[in-house]
Amino acid sequence: MGTVVQLVLGAYVVGGVVWWAATRPATFVGSVLFTAESGWTAGAWALFAAAVSGGLLLARAFGPVGASAPDALWLLSTPVDRGALLRVRAGAALAVGAAGGTAVGRLTAYIAGANQWGPLTVLGLLAGVVVVAVAVLVQSRRLPGPVLPLLCRLFASAGLGLTVAATVQWTVPALTTWPVVLVAAVPAAGLAIWAAASCRHLSRADLAAGSDLTSGAQTALTSLDPSVLAGILEERAWRRVGRSPTRRLPAGRTAALLRADLLRHRRRPSAYAVTAAVVAAVWFATGIGTPLLVAFTGLGGSFWIAMLFSAGLRDICGDPALCALLGAGDGALRWPMLIVPAAALGLTAVLTVLATGPAVAAISTIAAALAAYRIRIRSALSYEGLLLITSAGPLPVDLIRQLIRGLPILAVAGVLLVWVI
Repeated sequence: MGTVVQLVLGAYVVGGVVWWAATRPATFVGSVLFTAESGWTAGAWALFAAAVSGGLLLARAFGPVGASAPDALWLLSTPVDRGALLRVRAGAALAVGAAGGTAVGRLTAYIAGANQWGPLTVLGLLAGVVVVAVAVLVQSRRLPGPVLPLLCRLFASAGLGLTVAATVQWTVPALTTWPVVLVAAVPAAGLAIWAAASCRHLSRADLAAGSDLTSGAQTALTSLDPSVLAGILEERAWRRVGRSPTRRLPAGRTAALLRADLLRHRRRPSAYAVTAAVVAAVWFATGIGTPLLVAFTGLGGSFWIAMLFSAGLRDICGDPALCALLGAGDGALRWPMLIVPAAALGLTAVLTVLATGPAVAAISTIAAALAAYRIRIRSALSYEGLLLITSAGPLPVDLIRQLIRGLPILAVAGVLLVWVI
């Protein structure tokens, strides 16, 4: 029964994506969020390159071909045709990549304002297939491991260059002819066939590479608790850091907490890269969008930065044993962990105030800080709260209240931004 439900939901999602792709107008330039400026095609290609780079990272993180622990132990260890068994899973991964690539290609054509949106959409489909196929080939060791990060850096660099081109209103031609797509289909099909044939070379260790992330995603979806997946991602990030020298902390409790929070971001500087990307996105929005788009970009980016830099606050509030060990009240333990996120939000506001305006920058910064604070001090989810019995079934009112904690602040901030602008 569960498989039938998943198939029906999958068909519903795929049908919705197809309907969306077929019914979009040629362009949304000139709408309430976007202005009719040159450089749209460069921005569209920048989105395409960024999506390919992100797809490569996602495909490698999840496997892309994986097997659960029971399958690996009881099925793949038996004398079965492993290649034939895994080719089905590889085909499913290629189908997911094709669906995601189709959506990205259609969105690219939508942003570029291409009247003939078919070629770009099919090119996105081919790109999604190539992304998954390359990841499978790297997983099965048919291609060397450095190929994947090299491709990620190349597409990320291309996306950055195209973003600059869009900002300076440099026009890049959009793909509206079929011959280029038909030529690109040949190597894409070859890579897909090669990836399917290489499944027999996948070992149990290769299949288990992304099993923790897949299990975490399934658990987070089932329990409606994204912190499970976030914990696995953070554990992976700290494993990439490896060993680091021990640092002496100051004697005072407040100074020690602040120093520990600074060391966290020193050893994992990815949050600084996200801050730079948010600032660049806000200024990029000024070239292609209306002030409302710039304001919404600033609000979303500020919230993302606040969540990244407030990880220390989450660790303090989520570990009662640590709080008891430190021997202080909630206020004394929390406020040192607010200094770094407040400084990051303040720096972001200073760097984007000329693009957004003082009022928008103030609303975005305050709302992002309050929303992130409410989310970070949230206790563990409780599934024993109020249930509202309706004709469609029980509605977990208390669970919904816990899940949306902090998000109404962002909604109110969005309304204020619309009113101010």
